[in-house]
Amino acid sequence: MSRFNPLLACLACAGLLLAPAAHADDRPELRIGVVSSVTGGASAIATGAVAAINLMEERAAADATLPFRVTFVKYDDGSDPARAVNATRKLIQEDRVHLVICCTTTPASLAVNKVIEEERVPNLSLAAAASVIEPAEAHRFTFKTPLTDRLMIDHTVDYMLKQGWKKVAFMGLEDSYGEGGWVEFNQIAKRKGLEIIAAERFSRGDTNFTPQALRVAQKKPDAVYFHAIPPSSALATETLRRVGYKGPVLHGAGSATPAFIAVGKKAAEGAIVGTSALTVYRQLPDDHPLKSVIAAFIQAYDGKYGAGKTDMFAAQAHDTVQIPLLAYRQVVAAGKAGDLAQARLALRDAIEATHEYRGVNGFFSYSPADHLGLDRRSTFLVTVKDGKFELLGE
Repeated sequence: MSRFNPLLACLACAGLLLAPAAHADDRPELRIGVVSSVTGGASAIATGAVAAINLMEERAAADATLPFRVTFVKYDDGSDPARAVNATRKLIQEDRVHLVICCTTTPASLAVNKVIEEERVPNLSLAAAASVIEPAEAHRFTFKTPLTDRLMIDHTVDYMLKQGWKKVAFMGLEDSYGEGGWVEFNQIAKRKGLEIIAAERFSRGDTNFTPQALRVAQKKPDAVYFHAIPPSSALATETLRRVGYKGPVLHGAGSATPAFIAVGKKAAEGAIVGTSALTVYRQLPDDHPLKSVIAAFIQAYDGKYGAGKTDMFAAQAHDTVQIPLLAYRQVVAAGKAGDLAQARLALRDAIEATHEYRGVNGFFSYSPADHLGLDRRSTFLVTVKDGKFELLGE
């Protein structure tokens, strides 16, 4: 015969006696570690990416159709490669993540490569330089979603040649991002018959660009190509205009952000910038295969953060989350989600097998020899007109 327990009765009446965990989530877990430059010199380009990852975290938590639950662990590297390395190691060894999304910048992404390969944990980088993933056989666990400098610069140089420009100048950051851009620009320009008559460098934190701008302007190039990020890319452009240069100015994808226009103001007008479809998706034909994908992302992003807030860096971050979410479905279906080391390796293999994925940033088809996965279909040139980016008629 059962006995009446007055304490249990009181707890039940008060709603404090919990029922057995009938709704406990027993799905396998995917742990995603994120290292971003929330603060520091690269924070301007990290803002959109951080916001997009936060949005994807919310959407993944609410998606009951996923055959796994998703946990995000996030750290700020302060735009410091050394801090990025420490954070990545902590994510892998202490937080036991399956995947890392790191880093915002090329210097930080290059710095963590050794840790990623030694620990055998897949990483999706948000950096631009091809050196982050090349050669692929030496970077088996690192992939990326942003367009590489090489792919975008190749498109930009072709445009220069079509305009009849033969003598050009280069201005870029004096770090691994700027160096990556210089190496690609120099090689591609020489291969295609474009003469570089001046090359100047500056630091991310510089505020005085007059000496470099004067030296470039005195050479009278047909066009000037910048490989930098805001605010320095915008400030250097303003200085070049101020010292009297009136010719065409072109920028790499690092300047395809509202911050470039906001900082550069009038000096940014007429600048030509390399970017992805997101920047001008409304100007694409309705039957363009990326338009509906981009529109859906913008609707979600702007719905959370406000109209007109989406930028290229947010798009890249969306794909760095969505690609492993799709890949991990295969890991779970194959029964390889139980053991952490096995799951990490299986996830790497599934990401590498991604084929013709229509992302917000372009068409992705990874392979053992290609950890970028994007091609020329994903590159666009825009010009700044009346404070907005407009698709450039080529």
